[in-house]
Amino acid sequence: MSSTSIKKILLPIDGSDSSMDAARYAVSLAAMSGSEILCIHAVVSLPYAEHKSGGALLATYLEEAKRHADQWFDQVKEMANKAGVKVTSETLLDVASIADVIINYAASHQADLIVIGTRGRTGLKRFLLGSVASAVVSHAACPVLVVK
Repeated sequence: MSSTSIKKILLPIDGSDSSMDAARYAVSLAAMSGSEILCIHAVVSLPYAEHKSGGALLATYLEEAKRHADQWFDQVKEMANKAGVKVTSETLLDVASIADVIINYAASHQADLIVIGTRGRTGLKRFLLGSVASAVVSHAACPVLVVK
């Protein structure tokens, strides 16, 4: 990242309150800096689902996950449109590690900053920083802004 130039902000979302708080922050930051937002949602693979149902369970799971992601993307895009911010979105299906996907996506798309919520939909509210956010902070090549 050059001195203070933020051109691309990666925003991983999962529909949780924490990720939507991060989305509001990312939109505000993007509006101030003239950045664009790369919004992603990663869907974890279901172990053994393919073998037990001939693929039907997995297909239904992935279809439902993509439908939810599209709803969340629409919310982010609505916020961004009001602020004059460009957003692109992508659902990444059947991944092994959400943290790895975020880290690798940021690197391959030359993100200058990752804005992520503290906790996702895991329900592990006793932790201040969720495991995905913690892994991203520890391993991302670019700066990470954690929104709580």
